[in-house]
Amino acid sequence: MKRSLAVLLGATTLTLGLTACAEGGSNDSPADDGKISVVASTSIYGDLAKALTEGNDKVEVTSILSSTNDDPHEFEPTARNIAQIRSADLVVANGAGYDNWLTDNVNESVPMVTAAPLAEAHTHDHGDHDHAEDEHNHDASGSGEDNGADHSGHNHGAAFADDPHMWMDMDKVNELAEGLAEELHKLDDSFSEDADRITSKTQDFTERVDQLPARNYMLTEPVASHLLGESSLHDVTPSGFAEAVAKESEPSAADIAAAQKEIYDGHVDFLVTNTQSQTAASQELIRAAEEKNIPVVNINETPDSGDDYFDYVNHFIKDLEKATE
Repeated sequence: MKRSLAVLLGATTLTLGLTACAEGGSNDSPADDGKISVVASTSIYGDLAKALTEGNDKVEVTSILSSTNDDPHEFEPTARNIAQIRSADLVVANGAGYDNWLTDNVNESVPMVTAAPLAEAHTHDHGDHDHAEDEHNHDASGSGEDNGADHSGHNHGAAFADDPHMWMDMDKVNELAEGLAEELHKLDDSFSEDADRITSKTQDFTERVDQLPARNYMLTEPVASHLLGESSLHDVTPSGFAEAVAKESEPSAADIAAAQKEIYDGHVDFLVTNTQSQTAASQELIRAAEEKNIPVVNINETPDSGDDYFDYVNHFIKDLEKATE
């Protein structure tokens, strides 16, 4: 992972948040051209906004990052990007420090929907306004705290417990969709407050993941850990390897050797990697998996060209289904 991962993993809680940066901000008027300008940090969040506004010419959705050549962790917005963000009527982001380059530049009067609360690293000056007490704050757990709920024995990606890639958590996506539909309705009441266009698809994804057989997997990076953690699959990534990745450092030779041993000893049924952000350590594990004839399943942080968010998740689940046959 890149230089900002320590900030990402520093978020004290990764429950879903909906933040309106100033009281009454979500009721501000749309842009002067009559269109509602929705700006998203990545095409993933832009696709979710498009799904809710499909067929409605009142909305223009702009995704700042939309290519697999872009690394959201290292992105630095241009003056044009900042102008787009600051002129938005509604902003959609991941939160958890993942896209602070966007959330730090949102106007105080603009409603912002995020899949997780803003990380402590969020330094944009919003005066004395406390995001944690915002009346528009939505929380996936219902309390804003880890309620320690029993998840039927599922392994929740313990090796990467603080994974900030919230778009792979279907519960968080549903909560974001509901909050986004609510904010769109406030901007223009011709928009439905119903998020079924998204939640019906995420339900299908969840059902397919639930049907995956029990298998062991290893991660070179945690992009998919939330989705995998809701399945019968078991994460066997060695803690030393995972902790090194979480700290943005290259795993030690001993960490890599421990991970390779798990693969060579037959304890790993498939490997999940991210070709968008390859490291020497991940390449070593890919090499070991190929030598052992273990499936390597890839998931980038942004969809391939021509794919939207739903294609992206669908393709990944298809690859999981094949890898676990």
